[in-house]
Amino acid sequence: MNLLRIEEFKITSAQKIAIQQLLTECFPGYPKGRTYYKQLPNFRYLAYQDHQLIGHLAVEHRMIAIDQQPFSIFGVVDFCVATKFRGRRSASTLLRKLEELGKEHQIDFILLTASDYQLYLNNGYQLHSNTCRWLFISDHQTLGVKNQHLSDTILVKALAEKKWSAGTVDFLGPVF
Repeated sequence: MNLLRIEEFKITSAQKIAIQQLLTECFPGYPKGRTYYKQLPNFRYLAYQDHQLIGHLAVEHRMIAIDQQPFSIFGVVDFCVATKFRGRRSASTLLRKLEELGKEHQIDFILLTASDYQLYLNNGYQLHSNTCRWLFISDHQTLGVKNQHLSDTILVKALAEKKWSAGTVDFLGPVF
């Protein structure tokens, strides 16, 4: 498996088509013709096997606040591996690469939301429930600010000595 880390603005037309196809395969109902759900990520990891895109991990680098204390995070978006390539540790390899990058650049946490979280628990992530605040966006429109308690949905991996708290998480923008 070959991994490529690429900034969003450098993605070619051919890569966009491959990303769209993979996202559609892995996420039924994914918005047609798009490589993002709510907002463009900052960068992506693309995993290739024999020049075929088999894995995708989009990342937003941003600040969040927990009880008004700021933290630098990598937010994981649209993480997937093509069906016929699952079970080969490709997903764990992608997560490990992101973790290495985060540690190298003093990122406090990797954060994502998921309902199927065994992969993440197997890779050292912790499951949390927090009250959260985020910018509610749908179909390229801002609809307001949402406040909601998310139970057993938030997965976090600490990359530094900082501790995740049970306080209110402000995403300082949309949920990735």
